[in-house]
Amino acid sequence: MKSFVFVSNQNNAGKTTVIIGLSRLLSGKGKKIGYMKPFGERVVYKKKRLWDYDSAAMTRIFGLKDNPEDLSIGFDHSKLLYMYDKSGVEEKVKECFGRVSEGKDYVFIEGSKNPRYGCSVYLDPLSVAEYTNSKIVFVASGTDDFEIIDDIYHMKESVKGFDERFVGVIINRVKSMENWKDVYLPLLEKKGVKVLGIIPRVKELEIATPQIIAEQLFAKVISGEEWLSKNKIEDVFIGAMSASAAVKSPIFNKENKLIITSGDRTDLIVASIEHGTSCILLTNNIIPPPNIIEKANKHQVPLLLVPWDTYTAAKHVENIRILLNEKDLEKIELTEKLIKENVDVSFLEVE
Repeated sequence: MKSFVFVSNQNNAGKTTVIIGLSRLLSGKGKKIGYMKPFGERVVYKKKRLWDYDSAAMTRIFGLKDNPEDLSIGFDHSKLLYMYDKSGVEEKVKECFGRVSEGKDYVFIEGSKNPRYGCSVYLDPLSVAEYTNSKIVFVASGTDDFEIIDDIYHMKESVKGFDERFVGVIINRVKSMENWKDVYLPLLEKKGVKVLGIIPRVKELEIATPQIIAEQLFAKVISGEEWLSKNKIEDVFIGAMSASAAVKSPIFNKENKLIITSGDRTDLIVASIEHGTSCILLTNNIIPPPNIIEKANKHQVPLLLVPWDTYTAAKHVENIRILLNEKDLEKIELTEKLIKENVDVSFLEVE
């Protein structure tokens, strides 16, 4: 059994996406995959259960038998400090690792936001690698600046025993492949850092769906449930004006948009349904009349309901992160394709 801890230089670098792509690749070769995320940070609380979103996504995508809440040791610094000392944390990590690795060929351990996160409670990704005797893969967000180089250099120079565990770095979501290969790649190679792959930024992976909106806002689905994962959202329009004023806006007339408006703005809701809208987020807990719900169903437009006012709902939408789930079949297949085309997977030592 081989195990790897995935560390990133910043939040949303794409660790989960890389892990899903690698897991798909290995599953296709008949390998059994295990997963854990010791320090949960994308917290979901539902029906008196607490778990990490990425853990739930992995269990559903790959049919893992583990409960998502059992794949993390904790979610909060203060509670972890109260519950465990260092030996206690190490014991819990090893216990979880032993459980998820049973009968598996590979175990992928997802680190938290950055290499330091969780250090005060002995649950940073580098400590986890030591507890589980795992190799380290660094996933870096490929912005065109030197901060990423600084992060990798710092880890290489400051972490004791890092070289013995470090497999290499995967540069993810790169806007300019040519610039990265010409400017930054030589700097890493000069420092002796093995670059396993450079993955381009792909727009399809960053497009939201009504499913994502509904899940992250805990919105009630009023209509169009079958289109939640099929419709694409590329623009957002806040409907705080009359329908006659809205139709004059260029964004309103675009396809693949999310409309945010109060449920009693029936004129605007009808106009939105008729103008290529992917989803309507109804605010103030107001459900429109049955004839409008029927019209939305006919036009394959999901209606989602939230309790907040329109401004607050828009702020929540602004903070939504595009995360994969088991219904994003096209995106999941795309992650595997990107790994195959751009990453040297020989470090996995597939037999």
